[in-house]
Amino acid sequence: MPLPFLIAAAGMTALYGAKKGYDAYEDNSTANSYNDRAKKLYKKATKELKESKETTNTNLEQLGKLKMSIYEDTLGDFVEIFSKIKNIDFEDNIDTGTNVNIDYSTMLKIKESVVEMKEVLGGGLAALGGGTAAGFGAFGGVGMLATASTGTAIGGLSGAAATNATLAWLGGGSLATGGMGVAGGMAVLGGIVAGPVLAIGGAIMAAKAEEAKHNAYSNFDKAKVAAEQMEVAKIVLEGINDRVVGFNVVLESINEMFEDYIEKMEDIVDTSNDYSKYRRKDKETIMMTASMAQTIKNICDAPIIDEDGKITKKSKRVLKKANKFLTKLEAV
Repeated sequence: MPLPFLIAAAGMTALYGAKKGYDAYEDNSTANSYNDRAKKLYKKATKELKESKETTNTNLEQLGKLKMSIYEDTLGDFVEIFSKIKNIDFEDNIDTGTNVNIDYSTMLKIKESVVEMKEVLGGGLAALGGGTAAGFGAFGGVGMLATASTGTAIGGLSGAAATNATLAWLGGGSLATGGMGVAGGMAVLGGIVAGPVLAIGGAIMAAKAEEAKHNAYSNFDKAKVAAEQMEVAKIVLEGINDRVVGFNVVLESINEMFEDYIEKMEDIVDTSNDYSKYRRKDKETIMMTASMAQTIKNICDAPIIDEDGKITKKSKRVLKKANKFLTKLEAV
């Protein structure tokens, strides 16, 4: 073979090799860039979701503990003092201006709930775990201190297990029903979506470089899907958290006033326990205190989320009525 041709062929081979090497470099550079973007996107989404979950869970625990302490203290005190009053006439046409209907059956239900709560608390508020408190905050009602949709008693769980039982529904149901499905549920349960399989490796030259680039594109797509799922879960949590904060604020405010009214009621009962002999002003105090007790129980009983992880319409109605009630109290 003529020498010039050999030299030309060698040059072409060298150029081809250089081109392939450059293409491999470009592919690996692209792969590394997309992999980095995928990791950052995923890491940011998991961090934000984890923070949202922790905030929501903390506020749920706070609400649950507030409810428990109210049953143990103020509602317990109310039941003890109110039970001493004789000849109560619930048809006495005493207008408290609160539009809360008070009768014998509602007072009996409050008493039953207080007794049941004392049984649940057993060794005291401090003996219950945060998961139990979060469950009570989320689902409301002494009976719901009770049972998760799995049939497992929340009160019998502790620590992370109780927290997970409480938040197990926040995935929003199956994909078939329009929810986020398993991935959404996992997002809330674990604080992060189960990590997508990211095919991230070191630099691979030549033939495998193009494969690495395609894997990187796939990684980025997976990270985007995971981040979108986590964003939906975060929005769900933020909505729940807003409702929980609303409940905490109004319940604390009404309970603070309730304590003052209990003292007034106790002073009246210490003087006489015969309702029929009370002055109208004292009757109004008794009925106002009873109205506050009923309103507080309504707030405590209202579930904030249902078994599908959705915010309940009832909690919206109860919160609206409670805020209206608080406004009237503040005007008295």
